[in-house]
Amino acid sequence: MPLDLRGARILVTGASSGIGRSLALALAREGARLALLARRMPLLESLRDEIVAAGAQAPLLLGADLGEPGAGRQAALEAEAALGGIDVLVNNAGMSITVPQHLAGDSAEARRLFETNYWSPLALVAALTPGMRQRGQGVVVNVTSTLQAVPMPQVGYYCASKSALSRATQVMRHELRDHGIRVMEVVPGGTDTETRQQDEDLPLRPGKKLPKPPLASPTDSARAIVRGLKGQAQRVVYPATSLLPLEIPVTGRLIGRLAAGIIDAGAG
Repeated sequence: MPLDLRGARILVTGASSGIGRSLALALAREGARLALLARRMPLLESLRDEIVAAGAQAPLLLGADLGEPGAGRQAALEAEAALGGIDVLVNNAGMSITVPQHLAGDSAEARRLFETNYWSPLALVAALTPGMRQRGQGVVVNVTSTLQAVPMPQVGYYCASKSALSRATQVMRHELRDHGIRVMEVVPGGTDTETRQQDEDLPLRPGKKLPKPPLASPTDSARAIVRGLKGQAQRVVYPATSLLPLEIPVTGRLIGRLAAGIIDAGAG
């Protein structure tokens, strides 16, 4: 049956900007009861004011840093207690760093990235799926990236963390299928968000410039996610052109090789 978002209790992480912010606004228009999580409370408060001004119910705001171990589980329990349960979890929060893996190794910054992009989403799932199982229904949404299929120099930690979350999402789908819980992966392609700032930080080879392909808007990405939620999708890829490296892996490897000719892959 199609998912009715009106009155649905939804927790969205990384809600202060980008896709998360646009998704919160779209879900509020659908009549959802929202819990919004992010590090930057002033931005969350501004978002709450915009939601209320549009005539929707004020969301619960949760200030938490998912780069800190334990923060995800604590926030999940707070949201569950405040709303009386969570029907839809959207693991959208993410971060990236620009550094060669062979130099950074398992640095504190690299571990923080994996905490944010991989371990915290799993912690949120583990905290909230028992309630979903008890009720016999629920939706888990994990936001990954097209870069899961592209070995992009200097952003390898981001690529690896999103690849890990994608595979974990596929496994979860099998594990939860008999409990009435749908697991949906959202795979954004190039999107006009703050993380695109990393392009400016990439060290380029002399005389080289990064191509600037058109970027999807967070608003359009949010609409695609809402359609996927309401339509019982298991995967949403937006824009559709981002399917290419996912379905034809040699394409992603080729993009990575071309990027290595532009980006100074070993610069540290």
